[in-house]
Amino acid sequence: MKPLIFGLLSSIAILSVFFLTMSLLTGSLEASFEQFNALKYYMIPLSIGFGIQVGLYTNLHQIIKKSGSSHLMTANTATSTIAMIACCAHHATDFLPLIGLTFLTYFLVQYQTYLLIFAILSNLAGIIYLLRETRHMLKSKN
Repeated sequence: MKPLIFGLLSSIAILSVFFLTMSLLTGSLEASFEQFNALKYYMIPLSIGFGIQVGLYTNLHQIIKKSGSSHLMTANTATSTIAMIACCAHHATDFLPLIGLTFLTYFLVQYQTYLLIFAILSNLAGIIYLLRETRHMLKSKN
């Protein structure tokens, strides 16, 4: 149940960050909804994918914890953490203007569609990786 809850909350959180960021940058919540509507075919899969990744990561972490194997826990936690960072790295682009990297903003706006497609593909790769890790952990547990 915990992975499902964490996954749902993460999907909601990433959308909330989008709306908050867009509202702060545009000064209008209405503009945020207009932007979301224009990008909904990218933003919805991104938020769902992010939630799935968090849910899978939480599930994997629980499996490792229950196994009681400290060396297995350490190795797989490190692997899973690296996977989670790799899967989520593309979300850093949402915050570049906020941390003073505005010169990248032009690039991001120019290639927004391609970056969103790349982000969705990264989400899929992360989901596949986490599913494989979970399957591997379940096999090694038995």
